[in-house]
Amino acid sequence: MHIQQELDEELNNLFDTIRKKSSIRPPIEIEKNLTLIDDFALKCSKFRGCLVDYIQENDNRLSLRLRNRLRAVDIMQKEIVSCLECFLSGDIKSAYDSFESMLEPRTISRHIENICIPLSDLCNEDKPLFRVRKSDTPLTSRRDMFHIPFSQRHFVRAQRFSVAGLPCLYLGTSLYICWREMDKPDFDKLYISAYKIDKNNDSKVLNIGPDFLYKQRSILESK
Repeated sequence: MHIQQELDEELNNLFDTIRKKSSIRPPIEIEKNLTLIDDFALKCSKFRGCLVDYIQENDNRLSLRLRNRLRAVDIMQKEIVSCLECFLSGDIKSAYDSFESMLEPRTISRHIENICIPLSDLCNEDKPLFRVRKSDTPLTSRRDMFHIPFSQRHFVRAQRFSVAGLPCLYLGTSLYICWREMDKPDFDKLYISAYKIDKNNDSKVLNIGPDFLYKQRSILESK
């Protein structure tokens, strides 16, 4: 426990440094006169710079573990750039392939697991997730409230958090959030459903929310 407390304190010190970098502190905006890829590469370089500075200025457990993970950081940046280049050029399949190949090595995937959280933490009997669908015609089936079937994936358009051809289920933590995400449609055209997961379900989801960076947790703890 003592070692983990030390790591938590060291992580907090590192995150305090990162928080002071306004260019990489959420919410993040693309800098003027830069392409999406160039802006991403610039912000990754600034983030990596924070890690390198910490490594050079500290001699502790965290600095040692960060040193051993810099290569994984570089690999992920390179593969994400490759994925973006493929996607923006219209080669969706290569973008998928590039993203998948990035996550395959165990050196990468085991760190991804560190930011996965139980789905039951987000969706349970006390805290359901909601889906809102706007329709000008009556919806008569429960399945109409789910995502488009994969057999009809050719109907799926690109959305804010997904690409064309990939059916996704967009859920919100409140009806208000869902309503805002739908651009505040008329209430008489809304259909609402709630989703809950069994507490014994061991499914996990990847948490990419920026708040995770600032939680007191030893995500770099060795396995």
